[in-house]
This record gives sequence, structure tokens and C-alpha cells, in this order.
Amino acid sequence: MRADARALPAIGAMAIVAAAFAAPAHADTRLWLAGVNYESAQLVVPVIVVRSTDDRGHEWNASLTGWTLGADWSVARTPRRRWRVEISVTPVNANSSNYVYVDGRRDPAAAFSAASFDGAGGIEIAHTRRWTGRYRGVFLYERVGDVPPHVAQSWRRPFVGAETVHSYSRVRSESRLGSRWEGVKAEGSAQIYTGTRTWSRVRGSAGAGARAGPLFLSGRAAAFRGQSLDTVSAFLIGGSWDVAVPNLLAGYRYAEFRVERAATVGAGADFRIHGAWEVGVRGAHLNAPGLSRRGTAVQLMTIWKGAVVDAGVAWPGGAKDRGHGPAVVFATVTAVVIGR
Repeated sequence: MRADARALPAIGAMAIVAAAFAAPAHADTRLWLAGVNYESAQLVVPVIVVRSTDDRGHEWNASLTGWTLGADWSVARTPRRRWRVEISVTPVNANSSNYVYVDGRRDPAAAFSAASFDGAGGIEIAHTRRWTGRYRGVFLYERVGDVPPHVAQSWRRPFVGAETVHSYSRVRSESRLGSRWEGVKAEGSAQIYTGTRTWSRVRGSAGAGARAGPLFLSGRAAAFRGQSLDTVSAFLIGGSWDVAVPNLLAGYRYAEFRVERAATVGAGADFRIHGAWEVGVRGAHLNAPGLSRRGTAVQLMTIWKGAVVDAGVAWPGGAKDRGHGPAVVFATVTAVVIGR
């Protein structure tokens, strides 16, 4: 069964696409990315991306991530300024509406129906070599069903608002399609929407990594805070895939937690066994009002015929404490082809 991956950006296509584009683009370049993310027992998230650039500063991207179709167009007006327009459509299962968990178990009775259309337009500014800011107006329409009447009433009309995203990067190298880096990255975002009501979301995240011989060590942290959120607009946290997305949490299923406020920390260690083969360990912790969870994951990684392959198993609780829920089997396969 496929599920929406809009939160996997954040959580969806946006972060995976950004990782795929870690390699610099050249004039008149077209990039294809294809991948699939699996999570036991039934969740499969396909990812297909096409990116095109030319020597006049024009760029367009088209993507399919889960049930979400996305596209954006941009043009560079100066070396430091770029105008961009984005749209995405999720005809079913928006916001992981078909995967709702109660006390660590998927509860079909709590699931709801949701379709969404959102758009954005604005400017990207490279304030410095390491700091980029994005400023844009946003539009969101969600059609929801099987939710409490007051929730359905609040989503009966579209929302408009504003968003800003700021990214900082000080890295020496990146690998595994941008999911791992030596150095420091940080990002912060803020959104505010108004319509039948006003609500907002703020997120901040940071990650660092360093290599010591065959050992690679990494750590990440994120904080989430919202105002007037509900089950449709809440932050979705959870997922053991080895992707550089703040919303993921090792040891738990994708979108297992729907929260208005939360903080997460995670750490990882990867050891090169032979050639491209590596074994890795992940640990993560989540704190939210009335909620404290930790998780562990063990995974095997390699590069096979140009494709990045990860597979592993994760547990809620620590490695010695597996009584909080079922183990999660996960796998990711991603390949990129660059043409001219």
C-alpha cells in the first residue's frame, strides 16, 4: 500500500529531492532519480524525480513521491537571487491520513480521508556563501472526511499565508546522495496560514558528521512547535529510513506520532566493513507533551551498480528493551542518472 510522503520535506519529496541534487548541476543538465522506500508490513513509497537546468539559469523539477505529484519552476535573476514557483497535488492519503497510530498500533478506525493542493511562490536569496533564505507566499487547500465536525468545518475553505526557510551549510564533503556529510548543516522554517482560522508551524534542525578512518559518526537534533494545529496539520514524526529528514525517528513507523510540539535528538555510527559495504547503528529520542520515546536501528548499507541500498531493522525502545511495539523492517534503494 502506498502512502503520502509529503512530510518525509518535510517528510516528503522535498528532502529526498534535495539529497538527490547534492551533486552540482551544470548547464543544460537533466537528472533522473528513481527510488523506493519500504517499511514493514505494507508501506511502500516510490520516488521518481526529473530535474532540468540550462545555462540561462532556468530550472524545473517534476516528482512523484508516494501519492504526491509535485512540480516547480525557477529562474535566476542574479547570481544570488532566484524566483521560484511550486505546486503539489495529493489526490488521496494526504498527511498520511490512512496511517494513523494509537498507542503504537495502526488504528484503521482513526484513519480519515484527505486530498490536498498546495502552491508557493517567492524568492530565494543566497545571503552568504553558506546561508540561503527563502521567502514566499503559500496557498493550501485540503479536502478532508471522516474527521470530527469541528475539524471538517475548519478545512472547508482554502488557506493562504507566508513561509520563510533559512539554511546554513558548512560541509567538507557529502555522500550517499546527501544523507551524510562531514561538517555542519542547519535549517529553520516558519509558516503561518489564515482562512477559517489562523495556525502556524515553526521548525528548526541541525546535523553534524565526522569521519575517523573506517568509522563515520553523526548526530542530529530538531525542534517543532505549532499553534492551533489539528490531526490534519500536525507535525508527523516517525520513520527509520536513513534519509536526512528532521521528522524521521529511528525505531518507529513513518508518521507514527502526530504532535503540536516536540523535540528529537539522534546519533549514528557507520563502520566500513569492506569496499562499499557498511554496517550502521542509529539511536533516537523523542520528547513531546505527555510523550517520551526512544528507538534503535541497525542497518546494512552499500552501493550496488550505482544505486544506494540500505536495509535494516529498528525497535521502539533501546536495543535491550523491545517491549514497546513490533520491530520495523525497512529498506531504501535510490539511483541517480545525470545526462546532458
